[in-house]
Amino acid sequence: MIRAAALAILLASTVAGADQGVVKKDRERATKSTKHGPSPVPGTRPVRLLNLYNQWTHEWLAVEPDRPPGPDTVDRFLRDHFTNESTKMEPRLIGMVAAAAQKFRSDTAIVVSAFRHPKYNLILRKKGHQVARDSQHTHGDAIDFFIPNIPTMTLHAWAKDQQIGGVGLYLESGFVHMDTGRVRYWSGE
Repeated sequence: MIRAAALAILLASTVAGADQGVVKKDRERATKSTKHGPSPVPGTRPVRLLNLYNQWTHEWLAVEPDRPPGPDTVDRFLRDHFTNESTKMEPRLIGMVAAAAQKFRSDTAIVVSAFRHPKYNLILRKKGHQVARDSQHTHGDAIDFFIPNIPTMTLHAWAKDQQIGGVGLYLESGFVHMDTGRVRYWSGE
């Protein structure tokens, strides 16, 4: 019994001595939660992430459905691939894509186009592509995307039902356009 008590006292003094070597700031940091919030409780289901893939820049962006990334991250991810310039993107765009992916139980969405620099938009028009002169893309208010394994017509019907803004169907190219302008519909190639 005496040996066990002595061992307990020795162990307590060693732990106390080790704690003295820890800087106060480090102890305080360890007790604070990170900017991402508290860690998940072991045994709970993790948050399902949406993985956005930009087909032009070949970049991925993981998005938590309830906590979209910051505006700087979104602006950079949705930048014009031709000029590599970004603009202030409409904050609702990522949410619109996330809602579509959630509806169709997909963890991936492919971004075809988002911000389009006015110079690049003009180049596309001169080459005969179907782009509007004053496209919502040039204002950072539009996104073209598709969800793998979901028929384009199905995604288009869902997008129209949202009544958020303009919805374009590009059946031949296999994507849907959504923007935050006035509600209108059209079809392209």
